Amino acid sequence: MTGTRPSRVLIRSALLAVVLVAADIALFSRVTEDPKYTSWVTQSVNPVVIALASAPAVPVLVWRLRAPVAALGVLTLHDLLLTCLLGTRPLLSPMAALYSVSSRRTVSAAAGCLAATLAVHGVAVVYEVYPLSPGERPLDGILISVVLVACDTASVLVGRWVAGSRARERRLVASRTEAIAAERRRIARELHDIVAHSVTVMVLQSAGARRIMATDPAKAGAALQAVEDVGVQAMAELRRLLTVLRPAQDSPGGPDNEGGAVGPGIDRPPGLAMLPGLVAQVEAAGVAATVESSGLSARLDQSVDITAYRVIQEALTNVTRHGGPGSTAHVRLRWAGPTLEIQVTDDGAGVPANPTKRMSSGLGLVGLQERVTVIGGDLAAGRLPGGGYRLTATLPTATVPPPEAVQV
Repeated sequence: MTGTRPSRVLIRSALLAVVLVAADIALFSRVTEDPKYTSWVTQSVNPVVIALASAPAVPVLVWRLRAPVAALGVLTLHDLLLTCLLGTRPLLSPMAALYSVSSRRTVSAAAGCLAATLAVHGVAVVYEVYPLSPGERPLDGILISVVLVACDTASVLVGRWVAGSRARERRLVASRTEAIAAERRRIARELHDIVAHSVTVMVLQSAGARRIMATDPAKAGAALQAVEDVGVQAMAELRRLLTVLRPAQDSPGGPDNEGGAVGPGIDRPPGLAMLPGLVAQVEAAGVAATVESSGLSARLDQSVDITAYRVIQEALTNVTRHGGPGSTAHVRLRWAGPTLEIQVTDDGAGVPANPTKRMSSGLGLVGLQERVTVIGGDLAAGRLPGGGYRLTATLPTATVPPPEAVQV
């Protein structure tokens, strides 16, 4: 298919070139000359000679798609020779070339080519009015000049309009593509945040249950119950995400709904209010976690509240995955007027479980950085000199457009 489209374009361009050249021969040459227009050019010009002399314009018109400026330059010289030697005054061919230049090149290139075409048509005006009587020359010369100037200028203006339409279409496509890419990144972040944390906790809990199943069935059952609870919560968050992505007719209550909510929290997006449950999941996986809050708390915009929760979730997930059971994590929330600072540190004293070592996608912090940047915050993360890890996020208490946002 990729090879057929250029060939079709070439065939259409060649057919159009043949039609334009034939129309120029039929309408603006000595083949159909009005008897009153008799110039110093030989009166009896064989039509075959005119056709053969005009034929080179066909490949030049086809060439205009690749090199419109050069094609128009060659075409103007060719038309000048036709006018001076055979009395033929082509109009449609240079108009097509002018259109190609103005629609595919800059305004300055279009202006220069328009001037060259008008110069050639000026010679054509002389050939038109010279055979007339002195009384007819001024009026006919003005009328012919107005027609030629109007046709050439219209070709340039239409070409510039088409060029502007193409530019707007390209910007629209680029904007749509960027919007789709941004939405894909947002969905990827949501999926990562939901799946990475839940699966990490479930793997640790199931691994612990397997080890103690024979010696302590009650504790193993509690661990499996925790796996079930985390799985239900993850399914609820996934269902919430899919509900947002689905069309309205497929949303809960629509024809494609499969029974409504599957667990708690489906109608409520995650936020700091769900922090105790998150800490409980981490502690059930063997990581000791504490939460400290200082300053006067403020009501957060929903996007900031979700981001704050995801920051803590990703940090605690990394502690669970890389620090492992036996680690101690400390979550500190510091409210300071228009900002909320979140700091999560761990001592790295645990023993990571082998299954969780292979579960990192390497995209968690990347997605987290994008989340924080979108709402106008800052994120920093790194290892501590004495061991352990620290993640710090500074978020605005209200949504702030990122610096590179463009107001439409």
